[in-house]
Amino acid sequence: MIKNTLVMVLFFALSLPGVSAQGVPSQTDNKWEVSGVFGFGGAGDDVFVTPVEEGTTQEVRLDLEQSYVLGLRITENFGQYLGAELEYSFTNQPLLFQDLSPTLPFLALDHKVHKLAYSVLFYGMRRQNRIRPFGSIGFGTSFFQVSNNAQDDALRQGVDLKNRWKLAFSFGAGVKLRLAPGWGVRAEFRDQVTGVPDFGFPSQAPLLEGGGTGPGFRADGVLHNWQTTVGFIYVFR
Repeated sequence: MIKNTLVMVLFFALSLPGVSAQGVPSQTDNKWEVSGVFGFGGAGDDVFVTPVEEGTTQEVRLDLEQSYVLGLRITENFGQYLGAELEYSFTNQPLLFQDLSPTLPFLALDHKVHKLAYSVLFYGMRRQNRIRPFGSIGFGTSFFQVSNNAQDDALRQGVDLKNRWKLAFSFGAGVKLRLAPGWGVRAEFRDQVTGVPDFGFPSQAPLLEGGGTGPGFRADGVLHNWQTTVGFIYVFR
């Protein structure tokens, strides 16, 4: 899907008259850019081994489903090959927990991930080029937000959920295409790497007074929250 998106955008740009020619904007003409992007994102699923108070373990599966991404990026270009970009985006990413406890085999939640990152861009072509492939690397944070309705539903099932912030490392690659003096398009893939949020679950499943095991979830390892997006670029001149 990532490869097909990039190929389609490149084909569209190259089919326009004069798109392969060198542009002639000065470095002050395209110093600032604002981009609105949309696409798809997700994080897949994994199994987390969670200890139980009595000394055994249970396997809890967490599935973060794929859904839409909306975002805004503000870019400042430096020199010929460097840039910096502030990015905000959010992904609609429903959650599904399986086997939190024998009495709670499934827990489906309405959930969104808010991403904030500051990245450095490394361009493969000079600023005057119409086609500019680039790589990105940066740092930021992700906010994992369970909707209020989902939190209320979970509380009725005995689970008190919490929203969580996580520090993040971001990297990716893409291409920008200038189609007119004041605007262009972009297509890219990015991955926001964070720790796994615990959503307020205890890291060890508790034993209940009346017998049985309560819900628990040990959030070990890292989470790769990828995004594949396309968007429009407005250039301040």
